[in-house]
Amino acid sequence: MDIKQYITSGILELYVLERLEPAEMREVEANALQHPEIRSEIDQIEQVLEAFAIAAAPEVSPEILDRLLKEAKGKKAPASTPERTADVPTPATSSSFAWIPWLLAIAALAALLYAYTQLGNRTEELQDVQGRLEILQKDCDENQEVIRAAQQRLNEVTNPATQGIILAGTDNAPDKQAIVFYNQATNKTLFKAVNLPPPPAGKQYQLWAIDADGPKDLGVLALDLEGNVVLEVNYLPAVAAFAITLEDEGGKPAPDLSTLQVYGDVAG
Repeated sequence: MDIKQYITSGILELYVLERLEPAEMREVEANALQHPEIRSEIDQIEQVLEAFAIAAAPEVSPEILDRLLKEAKGKKAPASTPERTADVPTPATSSSFAWIPWLLAIAALAALLYAYTQLGNRTEELQDVQGRLEILQKDCDENQEVIRAAQQRLNEVTNPATQGIILAGTDNAPDKQAIVFYNQATNKTLFKAVNLPPPPAGKQYQLWAIDADGPKDLGVLALDLEGNVVLEVNYLPAVAAFAITLEDEGGKPAPDLSTLQVYGDVAG
């Protein structure tokens, strides 16, 4: 027998992987007993395949892998087939080769589990990105709405038919000031605080429209007025003047003129 050619023929690899016919398996086992070179080559093939299987497998819980290997090694070899004869000796180590396909199967299973885990992670990342995109889209929509509202206010304020009425401070509050934008063509009344500091505790500013029948309530103003905010208030036709008084928090049905803060006439 040409041992070198026999070793390089590939039959030993098939033997280790248990891919030979029973008669061929027995032949390899007999040759391994007779020739130490063949026995050594089988051992090396076993080691290489084992190392390859372990290297190819992604991280798996050591406890799980140890348990699976023990179960694989503990499995009994199948009953002898009729073709096997008792007079052909079997190497004592040949039974240990049976677990190599199990190890390869475990490696493949581990790879599938790893791929599944990676897919789950990518799915979670995608869902997270989609969630953030939805939040950004919502913020963008809200900002667009604010921009549209501001543009609309700007158009109303700059409308040629809109009157800008300065409400100047009175003797009660000479430094205070506000502006009313009054448009009788579009039936719009807008209000902007210029210098209305927060009122004292328990008090609130109240806006009035004064017509031929006297003052009409246009509502109480927010406690923390911002100077750059333009508010839309109730519209009344034929208003002669606008005024703000300082009333008890919540407002009153009729103004206390002794607390008059600012006042402005509508140009005729």
